[in-house]
Formats: sequence, structure tokens, C-alpha cells
Amino acid sequence: MLKECTLPFWEGGLDFFLDGVATIAEEAITSTCGLFTLVTQGRNWILVGSSASVTAIRLFELLPRRPIVNVATAMKLVDASKPAAMQAIGILEDAGILAETTGRRRNRSFTCQAYLDQLRVGTDLEGRKR
Repeated sequence: MLKECTLPFWEGGLDFFLDGVATIAEEAITSTCGLFTLVTQGRNWILVGSSASVTAIRLFELLPRRPIVNVATAMKLVDASKPAAMQAIGILEDAGILAETTGRRRNRSFTCQAYLDQLRVGTDLEGRKR
């Protein structure tokens, strides 16, 4: 049986814990809404854009699961030839969805930076970029 003097401690501890849970839940909702907005905006641009290809649309839809890609990865993800994967990456690059991050001419990587930035919001990594 608990003594009366320990009850205020448990009430305060429980209140503190529940405030933390509520804060984390609010941050998760905000982050999810931001990610949803990014994906919706990108999808709208691709579907309206006259240069959109089926391969580019398929690659775009897979970016939330794999926000950093290279040509070989894109080929595997969308089951496309090298020229088709390169074209899809180019379309997404022109749309500002992907950006080349290595600065090289070969073995380049492309990042969906806005998506990664949104994932960092509210973390210790916020404001840092690779």
C-alpha cells in the first residue's frame, strides 16, 4: 500500500510523462503533415508537367522510402534501363525534387533534400545538411 506522502510524486511524475508523450505526438503529426505536403506538391508538379514519364512518376513514388538514389538504384527500383532511369532522375532534378550531391561526373548520388530536411525537424539534426 502506498503512503499518502508518495502520491504527489506519482501525480507529478505521471503529469510530466504525459506532457512528454503529448509533445512527441504533436511533433510527429506536424512532421507527417509536412512530409505529406511535400509529396503532394511533388506529385502535382509531376502529373501536370508535360515532361513527366511513367518511370519518373514511379521513381518519385518510391523516394519517401529511399530519398537518396543513384542511377543503378533507380534502375532496380523502377525496373528500367539505364537511359530510362537517367531520364527519370533528370525529370525529378528539373522539378527540384532531386539534387545531385556528390559533385562528380560518374557514380553520382541524388538526394530528395526537402524530404530529408523535413525528417530532421524537431531533432538534434535540424539545420544540419550533409
